[in-house]
Amino acid sequence: MFNRFFLLIIFCFPVSNLATASNVKHLRVGVEAMNYFPVMDFTTTPHRGLLSDIMADFGDVHHISFEFIPLPLQRFNHWFEDNAIDFRLPDNPRWTQSGTPGLIYGEALITVCDTSVVLAENSDMPMDEVTRLGLLNGFTPAEKWQEKRSDGTLTIANERSVRILTRMLLKGLVDAIDLNIATIKSELVSQGLPEDLVAIAKNVPANGVKYRVSTQSQPEVLTKLNRYVVENRESINAKAREYGIAAGTNCD
Repeated sequence: MFNRFFLLIIFCFPVSNLATASNVKHLRVGVEAMNYFPVMDFTTTPHRGLLSDIMADFGDVHHISFEFIPLPLQRFNHWFEDNAIDFRLPDNPRWTQSGTPGLIYGEALITVCDTSVVLAENSDMPMDEVTRLGLLNGFTPAEKWQEKRSDGTLTIANERSVRILTRMLLKGLVDAIDLNIATIKSELVSQGLPEDLVAIAKNVPANGVKYRVSTQSQPEVLTKLNRYVVENRESINAKAREYGIAAGTNCD
């Protein structure tokens, strides 16, 4: 009798596991093909960074498995039509140059403060003295730079990686880089350089950029994600602080 009961347990266990696995929803997420750690880095396996942590935890709670598809920023507006994805991450309405029919945006997963990063000895540099600005390819220049760019007093150097921009700053080829300072510090550490080579430009206002998720086909999942973000806002902000990310609705 005992042996029969023991065999019954053995045979039932994998069936139970298969039933659980079959209830997991599998979705595809288009992500930026760049290393922007600690905010995000989907170019490595395993993925790393704050956005990956948020989505992984949400997926665990709601039995959703996400496949992250790194895609080129140059075709950001065509990700849905070209790649059959369910979500685009990160996204923001102001980034989309041409509207995508039926696109729905979620709550901000996090508001990242895009600071102007300069060499430490230039931390008091006035905004007027920034004439050469480094920016990642595909990133939209903040409004604070638009007038300077229009009147010809600012040149923007667009590059494909944080590493290239960091080297340009260290060599004096740009005056500032408009990115979250945690990303620049992470890059310095990866090169064996001290973090304190750079600092935030004190006299240049930082901009809060909302990192959201968009979808055309999964409004129900997006509603669940919105609820998750609201209910876990404090823990998400705490995780951002652990990563050293300047974040929050007030970027002063």
